[in-house]
Amino acid sequence: MQRKFVSKSSFFDLRVLIALVAVSGAAGVALFAAAIPFGIVVGPTLPHGGGPTPTPTPGTALYDQYDNFATVEPVNIPSQDAETALDFFDSQAADDFIVPASQTWEITEVDVLGEYESAGPAASFHVFFYDNGAGDLPGNLVASRLENPYTGSNDFVITLTEPVTLAEGHYWVSVQARQDITQSGFWLWHNRSVQSNTGAAWQNPGNGFGTSCVVWVRKTACAQLQQTAPDQVFRLIGTSAAVTPTPTPTATAIPTATPTPTATATGTPTTTPRPMPTPKPRPSPPPRP
Repeated sequence: MQRKFVSKSSFFDLRVLIALVAVSGAAGVALFAAAIPFGIVVGPTLPHGGGPTPTPTPGTALYDQYDNFATVEPVNIPSQDAETALDFFDSQAADDFIVPASQTWEITEVDVLGEYESAGPAASFHVFFYDNGAGDLPGNLVASRLENPYTGSNDFVITLTEPVTLAEGHYWVSVQARQDITQSGFWLWHNRSVQSNTGAAWQNPGNGFGTSCVVWVRKTACAQLQQTAPDQVFRLIGTSAAVTPTPTPTATAIPTATPTPTATATGTPTTTPRPMPTPKPRPSPPPRP
């Protein structure tokens, strides 16, 4: 894929300024804000027909937003873990997805469309998974896989160092290039022009870009970003297993014993004694003369 760098000269100047003031984070921020209020715009020339062909990958596509590539600037957004001296430029973009009810996903790979502002390359990629938090933004960290290996220079195929298992629910994935700015420039995640679920989020905790969006916000709500495309281009690869709910045991009724009737004692008839006749007195005979 060919690329055109909308602000390449500005980026070069920015890297020179950063190199000169790397010892002073505050000075770097001030110079960046003065030179480029927000100049990170890298526009790939997409082939006729709607965009690049995703790199074929083994496994099952569990979730797929690898389509509707943004063509209206800005077409991408920074998401990068810079060198320690420039930590204030560390930024993250994130987009959400849903694991359907009664399913468990084991994610082994994350594919993203992205661009290097300069020659690159990234040393590796960090991948973070969050649950859905307040305001439909990334919440608690569920899993992180740091310094994952990858292939590709526009269609990045990132193999997780260890699979991530997720039960049904609403989640966010954040992909962050581990890349030194002074040597390799910036890496940017390509935008998607169609929204699925909730719009993508972004944060720059050190405020190196001068946007004041230092915690997770809807990227289109961060005014200085001037983002209009609502989502990011990505795909999740892995396996899915149906979860068979464990049936709730039904209590078996214990039959109530039928009481055995108590036999009623039958009275033994009492024999009534027959009255004995009273003997009659016999008269004594008169004495004989």
